[in-house]
Amino acid sequence: MNLADHWTVHDESVVYNKEKGKFLYSMLKIFTDGASRGNPGPAACSYQVTNEKEEQVASSVFFLGHTTNNVAEYSAIIKALTWAGKETEGEIYLYSDSQLAIRQITGAYRINKPHLKALYDEVMSLALNFSHVTWEHVPRSHPGIVYCDRLCNEELDRHQ
Repeated sequence: MNLADHWTVHDESVVYNKEKGKFLYSMLKIFTDGASRGNPGPAACSYQVTNEKEEQVASSVFFLGHTTNNVAEYSAIIKALTWAGKETEGEIYLYSDSQLAIRQITGAYRINKPHLKALYDEVMSLALNFSHVTWEHVPRSHPGIVYCDRLCNEELDRHQ
């Protein structure tokens, strides 16, 4: 199989996949956040996606109902990877302020709760759709996280 039969380079950030009939990003940066008021309590999650030129290509926010902050953090990652799976098969850089989620995903922490293990398994399954995923914990003060946190809080305010 000749690679040129399936891919055409558009520019350094986007390639055209002839087989799928659409452009796909070669690399995406994803910022995620989850929030729960009360823990457990009303919860929301959000993500922001940028390309390698730091241009925003997507963002979304979801109301999750009554759940914990950890479930909200994992839900943000799952929803972001689900979206990204439709837009790239390339590299993903995923940033979260959830130390627990990132350390569990990277294997630094064990997962003791079955409901978190199920979410972890879903994350790992989605990660297989990409050529490589880099997981990074960043502080809440990171601009990408601040943006996602604002989306979560606005969504929670709408559901009060």
